[in-house]
Amino acid sequence: MEKTSTSTSHATANVDQKCDQPAADGTDEPPIPHFQPAQSREITRTSSSRTDISDVDVATSAHTLSIPRLLDVLSTSATEGLTKDAAAARLTEYGENSIGGDEGISLLRLLVSQLANALTLVLLAALGLSFGVQDWVEGGVIAGVITVNTVIGFVQEYKAERTMDSLRQLSSPTAVVIRDGQPVIVPSKHVVPGDVVQIKAGDVIPADLRLFVISNLEVSEQLLTGESVPVAKSTETFKETDIPLGDRINLCYSSTIVTQGRGSGIVVATGMSAQIGRIADAMNSKNNKDDKSGMSFFGRVKDTILNYSGVRTGTPLQRKLTKLAYVLFLCAFILAMVVFAVAKFQITEEVTIYAIAVAVGIVPESLIVVLTLTMSLGTRRMAKQNVIVRKLDALENLGGVTDICSDKTGTLTLGKMSVRKMWIAGAPGEGYELSTQTASNALEPVGTVHKGGDGGPVINPNDLDEGLAQTLRVASLCNVATIQQNDAGVWVSTGDPTEVALQVFATKLGMGRPTLTPDEDEAATVIEETVYDEKGGSTVNEEDKNGGFRFQLQVEFPFSSETKKMSTIYLDHDNPGSSICLTKGAVERLLEGSTSYVPSPATAPSVIAPLTDEVRQALLAKAEELASQGLRVIGLAQRIFAPTEVAGIAREAAERDFTFLGLAGIFDPPRPETLSAVRACKEAGIVVHMLTGDHLTTAKAIAESVEIITRDAPASVVMTATQFDRMTDAEIDALPELPLVIARCAPETKVRMIKAGKRRGRHMAMTGDGVNDSPALKLAPIGIAMGLAGSDVAKDASDLVLTDDNFDSIRSAVAEGRRLFLNIQRFSLHLLSTNVALVVLLVAGLGFKDKDGSSVFPLSPLAILWVNMITGTPPSLGLGTEKAPLDLMKKPPHSVKDGVFTWALILDTFAYGIVIGITCLISFVIVMYAGVEPGDLATRCNRGFSEQCTLVARARSTVFATLIVEFMLYAWVLKSFDRSVFRLEPGIPFYKTLYENKVLFWSVILACASSVLPIYVPVLNEVVFYQHAIGWEWGVIVAMTLAFILWCDIWKIVRKSVFKVVLPSPQKVIASTTSSESSSIV
Repeated sequence: MEKTSTSTSHATANVDQKCDQPAADGTDEPPIPHFQPAQSREITRTSSSRTDISDVDVATSAHTLSIPRLLDVLSTSATEGLTKDAAAARLTEYGENSIGGDEGISLLRLLVSQLANALTLVLLAALGLSFGVQDWVEGGVIAGVITVNTVIGFVQEYKAERTMDSLRQLSSPTAVVIRDGQPVIVPSKHVVPGDVVQIKAGDVIPADLRLFVISNLEVSEQLLTGESVPVAKSTETFKETDIPLGDRINLCYSSTIVTQGRGSGIVVATGMSAQIGRIADAMNSKNNKDDKSGMSFFGRVKDTILNYSGVRTGTPLQRKLTKLAYVLFLCAFILAMVVFAVAKFQITEEVTIYAIAVAVGIVPESLIVVLTLTMSLGTRRMAKQNVIVRKLDALENLGGVTDICSDKTGTLTLGKMSVRKMWIAGAPGEGYELSTQTASNALEPVGTVHKGGDGGPVINPNDLDEGLAQTLRVASLCNVATIQQNDAGVWVSTGDPTEVALQVFATKLGMGRPTLTPDEDEAATVIEETVYDEKGGSTVNEEDKNGGFRFQLQVEFPFSSETKKMSTIYLDHDNPGSSICLTKGAVERLLEGSTSYVPSPATAPSVIAPLTDEVRQALLAKAEELASQGLRVIGLAQRIFAPTEVAGIAREAAERDFTFLGLAGIFDPPRPETLSAVRACKEAGIVVHMLTGDHLTTAKAIAESVEIITRDAPASVVMTATQFDRMTDAEIDALPELPLVIARCAPETKVRMIKAGKRRGRHMAMTGDGVNDSPALKLAPIGIAMGLAGSDVAKDASDLVLTDDNFDSIRSAVAEGRRLFLNIQRFSLHLLSTNVALVVLLVAGLGFKDKDGSSVFPLSPLAILWVNMITGTPPSLGLGTEKAPLDLMKKPPHSVKDGVFTWALILDTFAYGIVIGITCLISFVIVMYAGVEPGDLATRCNRGFSEQCTLVARARSTVFATLIVEFMLYAWVLKSFDRSVFRLEPGIPFYKTLYENKVLFWSVILACASSVLPIYVPVLNEVVFYQHAIGWEWGVIVAMTLAFILWCDIWKIVRKSVFKVVLPSPQKVIASTTSSESSSIV
């Protein structure tokens, strides 16, 4: 292999290897520094990158091309990237960076799913029968019902799929690319050949890349090569073309995962041209030939039916409801047999149609459609509240969350950090403290720094003692964050908030990174080699004098969640023959690796002394003091090397024998909304836990300030990860409650926390942002990734993604989850109750016999279909959009184990449904036998209208209107499970509350108004529906409706007492602790 960067190409390499800085990976992983515009030779771009690319097969030969050659071929620049116009043109030319497999929205599948549901199958049977006996009117009406139901269902599901598809786009992978010299975040599918991409630990590689800058970069290529061990990457150029993919270590491949470090690379292949795309293409070709080849014909038919029927697709609740629909379809068949049996199996046309209509009555045909649309609308509402739902399964259980395990930095706090204090370590009386106040803009490096407190002497940046200067150098150089003014004069930053705060503080005192090391060396680990002579001295080429800067980066060890440290090694040009290792991290970890300190930093900064246990305890005490003020405490240390020791040095060898220099106290204020959000969670019966990497005292101070814990909280609720991890499962289970605060938290601690919660029957939500958080996010019932600071791996493992990393967004998500769950119970109860009412009415109505002994149906088959169509989907959609009750977040979570279909819901279904059916039967009896003109049941009234059937037709009109009015008003009744419809909200007139939900309001009004059409419109009433105009019967309708409303109020008063007696003992407990409005209707 040959080195890409040689002494003869040094100037070009320096220009091309500058790198940019994407958003940081949480608080743990430092970002890549910002690309600066080239100060020397600009790379000339050719007029047509397509011509150059076609001349060289970049995708297969990129590992053999030098960086200057590759940049020239792709007509791009390592510092400037592509222009936005060039990127747009290449996206048009090469297409999106995707490997297929995304079928999008299949209109055919949606249409087939509408025709394959249970209701439509029953109606198709009725349609065939009607046309078979040449009943063109009835057949035409049934065909119209099928068409209307199919169109409405198709449109609703299409809208739902469009909504979900747009939300999936929001949670799709992104990449940080350089466009016009600035880092921008774009969807991975918009990455094009020639783009300069920045990657860091946790990222999914968006395309095939040729690396030109790396920092301890390791990539898991198991997906591509099957090798489980991550591959350490290099920037060297290979001479051989035909070498295995796994050995091309200067390339990163699309869809592989960065496990460690960071780097920058040039996109050489996208989409199907990338290696993973070629494999996918080959597999698709094979699958097209071999798919289902081993299945029999009947097996393939069965598989197709199950897929299109919805039994195998959708969320668990959707699949459960689909199976319920088919169970009810079986019940419908049984009911049809009952109708035939009552007719003594003298099956005439009208008996058959009526049997089919009865069967239709028990099938909640719109349940799945309404559920899908409700959930899609819910996810859209959550997206507006900065929560992206990646997995709909979580949406069903979100309202049942009992515990939230949250990170601190950036979630409970603002993430806008500033250094408030710095302690320069020394012997008693020699160490001293610096303090400063943050300006209105925490990023602006202005303001005075005082020695010994806010009222102490002001530190002069031009007259720093060496003890302070060497401590500031650690803060500035063991750091890859940047701060700068943009073109508008506004201070902006890139990088981890902790490092930004340290950089701002160092800059205030004239020790910012740009003053100490050149921009082109930021983030580079593969730099031009310094040649050492036999005596150990260095010889540097004339162009390698580092631009007059004192420090030149040699090695960087990114922050590790295991070691809790970050280290960088620099060549010190002011001290020839020496390199310096600068380290920052957790105080206790740095003290463990330190062997000395500076007793007199102000007067003798070069004199060190052994770090005794006494001094170590004094430093820990000082760290505790700063932490008790709510400051995040960072330790700072250094170590001097001989330059010859640096080459190939391992992290373990570098991070030891430190000289401890000082402490930085960083203030990260809680978000203003965090306190109210934590209080709201407590009122909702949700326990909030803080799992943070901060010092125990800092974590405790912040937790107290946001009321996660109280000042008199027992010791067991606050502990370090070390203490928690040392406990056995039995000891954890014996704790009165799980810890509310865990400091110095490691990813493994989060996993143990989730497992401990599951053993206690808790339904926990866990937040995370780093690569190592992915196991906990996958294991948690609800995994929540950070959208701003989170890694791609964490997002991929999560159920939800917070686009603002705000704890209050989690509270909003839980509240929305509860609202959705409650609304699902509302419309499920409405649909099932109305089905029960229809069954009661239609089956009991078979008992009305005419003189010939034939049953006189209380409703005609087409009237049944009309009722089913008008009163099904519209009010259910309205209930699905119902707002949350005011006290929804003041009641405990619902039981996830019980799910939507609780015993309480089943009892409510029959309590309401049976009464509706009975009141309709009574209305029929009153008109027929106890009305103004009582009479006997006429014969042959099931086949059509005649004068002798006038009374029967009037009775049917009465039943028809009563049924529709009660069904629709019942939707208003379900706005509350325990309050009267006339007192839905205290202090607010009920009509205002009813009008708030306009979808539900107008569906009720219009449906009730439509009930007069089949009663009064000529031909439609008598010829189609076998009904007749009515007059005094409206009094019966009103009376029966009021009786039903009265029963609803009575049932709401007694239902809880009934549940305590009737339901099993576990349900009694839930009933006694969970209010009816808190997602569970008990």
